[in-house]
Amino acid sequence: MEFKKGLKDGPFNNELKEKLNDVLSALNSEQFHWLSGYFSGLIQASSSKKDISHNANIEEDKSKKLNILFGSHTGNSEALAYNLFEQAKERGFEVEVSDMASFKTRNLSKVENLAIIVSTHGLGEPPVQAEAFHKYLHSKKAPNLSHINFSVLGLGDSSYIDFCQTGKDFDTVLEKLGAKRLIPRQDCDVDYEDKAKEWQQIFLDRIQETSKAISVKGIKVNNTNSDSAVKYSQKNLFEATVLEKINLNGKGSSKETIHLELDLQGSGLKYEPGDALGVYGSNSINLTKAVLKATNLTGEQIVKSHSGEKTLLEALTYDYELTPLTKNTLTKYAELTNSSGLKAKLKDNNTITEYLHGRDILDLLEEEPYNLLPNELISVLRKNTPRMYSIASCQDAVDNEVHLLVSVVRYNAFGRNKEGLCSVTLADRLKIDDKVKIFIDKNSRFKLPENPDIPIIMVGPGTGVAPFRAFMQHIEVYEKKTPSWLFFGDRNFTTDFLYQTEWQQYLKEGVLTKADVAFSRDQKQKQYVQHKMLENGKELYNWLEKGAHFYVCGDAQRMAKDVNTTLKEIIQQQGGLSLEKAEDYIKDMQLSNRYQTDVY
Repeated sequence: MEFKKGLKDGPFNNELKEKLNDVLSALNSEQFHWLSGYFSGLIQASSSKKDISHNANIEEDKSKKLNILFGSHTGNSEALAYNLFEQAKERGFEVEVSDMASFKTRNLSKVENLAIIVSTHGLGEPPVQAEAFHKYLHSKKAPNLSHINFSVLGLGDSSYIDFCQTGKDFDTVLEKLGAKRLIPRQDCDVDYEDKAKEWQQIFLDRIQETSKAISVKGIKVNNTNSDSAVKYSQKNLFEATVLEKINLNGKGSSKETIHLELDLQGSGLKYEPGDALGVYGSNSINLTKAVLKATNLTGEQIVKSHSGEKTLLEALTYDYELTPLTKNTLTKYAELTNSSGLKAKLKDNNTITEYLHGRDILDLLEEEPYNLLPNELISVLRKNTPRMYSIASCQDAVDNEVHLLVSVVRYNAFGRNKEGLCSVTLADRLKIDDKVKIFIDKNSRFKLPENPDIPIIMVGPGTGVAPFRAFMQHIEVYEKKTPSWLFFGDRNFTTDFLYQTEWQQYLKEGVLTKADVAFSRDQKQKQYVQHKMLENGKELYNWLEKGAHFYVCGDAQRMAKDVNTTLKEIIQQQGGLSLEKAEDYIKDMQLSNRYQTDVY
């Protein structure tokens, strides 16, 4: 076989072409076919190596891939999800983060490592954005998830019976569907930062240990001391000076509502309308002494508090909560004392709820006496946790100040006068020029629409009106033309119309477009904000149809539920929709952030 024409094209220079032509032209047919097969084998071997390398890369990428799903009510779970996202990226992971509402359940088949970060909303319920995913995993449609490694971080408040219930639900159902738990679920209380950080590190370490081909080259090490500037947060509290304190209720009112102004000068703290302020209170000296008396302790003993060694008296005053009594404290006390009565109560949530209502630690100690050692006493108590107050000011309007609206809690139960730990600290134990420990708690889920032309409807009875005062200040400062409608309610017009002159001025200036008020005890038939909503149902529905954002702030157990029921009724009546379609209407509003709540 001769190659008379030789090579004319190809990726060769003239010298190589001449040499190849000389070799090929000298080959007979048998030699050529042998050489052809030889080159074919080389090509296949090369391709096979590339495929192996490619598959290895796929395997490595797969083992290094992490999906983070969050369900957030105020934004804390979302912030933690993106914090984990950044940490995982620094370790060389391929990471995807998404809220549960946006995540496509069909993509579960592609997930190998899964982090669930979710808060518990209301009374043991998932946040709105987590509802559909939560329901799907608990339905018959849920797939086998044996290919997934997972762990759950739950956020909640241990003063509620259903503490971190949503996190517990996800943890249980994922295991039931075959997923493998990499590390145990972490339940976080209001002061979640330390436990959340620990969970994040252990979770990423565990994935790294179990991954098949993860390289640790190029991993960045965070230098926690790199910031020379002081950053105030829940881990580094700022001591704000009390500038002003005014009781907004008139003489003869059955309520006590404090307007408080605090100085942020020198803190560098920034907040936006819709954010909250975390405030730490202290136990009253009378309650602290009564607890010491009930335990036959002097208070002079040195104990190991979570914040260091100190006297028992000091620890009980500042580091732990003596009220309210929680399920967790009850459980620890029952185990410590081996009380059969308490253990029997703990078997039923309804019984626990009834028992805890109105009781504090002193009631428990008197009803179930036990000779506690000093460190045993503090071991059963809940750490002092901050109370979150919706900020009642816009920083651009008040500069280096932050304003709060605080309902002072005082009540009688089981033969004693009792009080709210933080609200009475602010009302009674703090005077002008005193300092209080605070931090800013961002709420990304309660914000004004970016477009100032979008109407807003605000429902805020009592202290629930606080963030809407901030909304109005923001609209006024930036001279926006936002159509705005306020529904406010309280007990009596003459004594309980909080910020009355300000609302009237906002109406006069056109900053506030419309206001409807309901005072429950000014007439024989009690009237609440939801009744005013119903009276204005047609107009309210028209606002919604124009894209209005709907905001609710205040009591979660009754008011927020009544408002939601009324809104559903209005949508049914005015929109001519079925109950199911009205519920879908509200769900769409919630998922598109047009229906936002700040309830407690």
